[in-house]
Amino acid sequence: MSVTNTATQRTRVLANHFLLHEAAPSKTALQSNACLSYSPAEHGETVAFDTKQMRKILDAHNIEDRDWLFGLIKQEKLFNPVERGGRVFTVPDYNQSMEQQREMTRRRMEWLAEKGVFKGWITGKGEEWELKRLALEEAIVTYDQSLVIMWGVHFLLWGLTVKSLGTRRHHEKWLKPTEDYKFIGCFAMTELGHGSNVRGLETVATYDAKTSEFVINTPCESAQKYWIGGAASAARYAVVFTQLIMNGENQGVHAFIVQIRDVNGNPMPNVRIADCGYKIGLNGVDNGRIWFDNARVPRENMLNSVADVTPDGQYLSDIKDPDRRSAAFMSPLTSGRVTMVVTAVQGSKVALTIALRYALTRRAFSLTPNGPEILLLDYPSHQRRLFPLLAKTYAMIFASNYLKMLYVKRSPRSIKDLHVVSSALKAICSSNNTKTLKECRESCGGQGLKTENRIGHLQAEYEPQSTLEGDNTYMMHQVSKSLLADYEANKKRNKPFKGLGLEHLNGPSPVLPAQLTSTILRSSQFQVDAFRLRERDLLNRFAAKVAQHLARGENKEYAFLPAHQLAEDLARAFSERIMLETFIEAEARVPAGSLKDVLGLVRSLYATICMEEDASFLRYGHLSIENDAAVREEVAKLCSEVRPHALALVTSFGIPDAFLSPIAYDWIEANSWTSAKL
Repeated sequence: MSVTNTATQRTRVLANHFLLHEAAPSKTALQSNACLSYSPAEHGETVAFDTKQMRKILDAHNIEDRDWLFGLIKQEKLFNPVERGGRVFTVPDYNQSMEQQREMTRRRMEWLAEKGVFKGWITGKGEEWELKRLALEEAIVTYDQSLVIMWGVHFLLWGLTVKSLGTRRHHEKWLKPTEDYKFIGCFAMTELGHGSNVRGLETVATYDAKTSEFVINTPCESAQKYWIGGAASAARYAVVFTQLIMNGENQGVHAFIVQIRDVNGNPMPNVRIADCGYKIGLNGVDNGRIWFDNARVPRENMLNSVADVTPDGQYLSDIKDPDRRSAAFMSPLTSGRVTMVVTAVQGSKVALTIALRYALTRRAFSLTPNGPEILLLDYPSHQRRLFPLLAKTYAMIFASNYLKMLYVKRSPRSIKDLHVVSSALKAICSSNNTKTLKECRESCGGQGLKTENRIGHLQAEYEPQSTLEGDNTYMMHQVSKSLLADYEANKKRNKPFKGLGLEHLNGPSPVLPAQLTSTILRSSQFQVDAFRLRERDLLNRFAAKVAQHLARGENKEYAFLPAHQLAEDLARAFSERIMLETFIEAEARVPAGSLKDVLGLVRSLYATICMEEDASFLRYGHLSIENDAAVREEVAKLCSEVRPHALALVTSFGIPDAFLSPIAYDWIEANSWTSAKL
């Protein structure tokens, strides 16, 4: 083909492309398309239920306290209000240097303390105080994850550890100054060589009876305290976890209050501190490293609610079993895991609100020649990527509300259940949040990459949750080991299951219908039966797998290793069953009407997406190939039915406009030349 003919053919192809049809190119000049104009998401969207009433169901408690704190933050210049697209957004400046971000986090903490936000967070008693604290925590993390991490390090990990592991002498000296943000503390547990395996910590404390002091040492580089939030610059004190050696015998991990800086901010003698440096996110948190070289602390600084040492060097503890004693020292981690669940929920709520509002105003491509471009959210593919995540977030909300009540009502009898449930929900909710942030970022295209639009940066801010307070995979293994221990104990004693929602194991195994219709798939009873059947089957399989290896003479820890996949599947089944059941319980409290109907839709979408995504249903024959296909079709149907309620469902989250981002509103004006010159 000649060069001329090739050029002519290419010109024809390009012309057909621009004119959106295959007719021969017209001799008339090309007409320009009309410029896009922003139309608010509220235009054309109907609201079938009361979003304020839905928010009451979702937030469940202390709504006025949340809104009070939202208002405080919005009115204060310290929180970086910025005008974009005719609106004022109050979000951190993520483009500041690490040092600037840390300084702003510190100043904001001090300002919140001055305003009385933290009043009663340590010294307050009862469910009312704890629920208020959790509500205000949710409001703070809506603004900034770094701020809530520093809050958590100081008030939960430092403050509540002193409260729970200490006794009166510690409470009188440390709690009030901690609450007033006068004594700034940190939590020195993790080491370079050991994170999740707390029993393997290498820092050592020995007792010197001559001076009534404990001597703390970092015997090797792997024993340096690592990733300690607040240690690099802010904290003056640390709760330090060490192996306690008494008369040559290791009594296991114990906790001590250690002063790491003087009043001028300089490291104390025999204490070395270094910075962990830049991170992929959370640069407002000053993570540091600590070494101890014969650092001496008074005997009274041992947190002694679990064990104590007398002045003459006698070791005392009412808990004789070292494993149980070690578990008692881990109790502060439970509050941290509750925090991880609560903050993961908030991250997903922010991201989904931004992404769905953008999808209700952003158009792309037309379905007919010269036809109007289509809203992103009207594409089934876009619905399919965001609505299942929205349903999971609703399920996370109801599960987190259940966990919060389990936490504030905790007792010695319920502490084991709290540990298992908090570990399970921490792992699954933080994992779901990570997936939600990734999908929301991608669904916003290039706009999702801009720090001002929050979602892309929130990915990095929340990524550490997968390992904070325990690696997620390890958490899932812990959950399954606990379930197996209950399973074996009940089988051995021939007693019914009680607690952790496992009572369903006392009855006959559910039988699922041979053919699944839309009506059956949307039935809450069918959904519960399916989730319980999966959990029961996986528990039996996991127990059999471990027993098989034990029968070969292997020890129990080793026997768990080949069963790790079943362990992870079982923990997922356990977690998702809790989430479904708490969803159904919340839905049951709502009177008949449009709000209840919408919750039923979202709950069914949650149940079916879990069934579609977990191969266990198909792998072990709970669903046939045909029924698995029916589940997938039902997910698509439910997405289309959720579509009219998308805006109302995220509006019900109650997140103020100022805490979202420019692409949630007039993104054209926010990117105009006028804005560019600001």
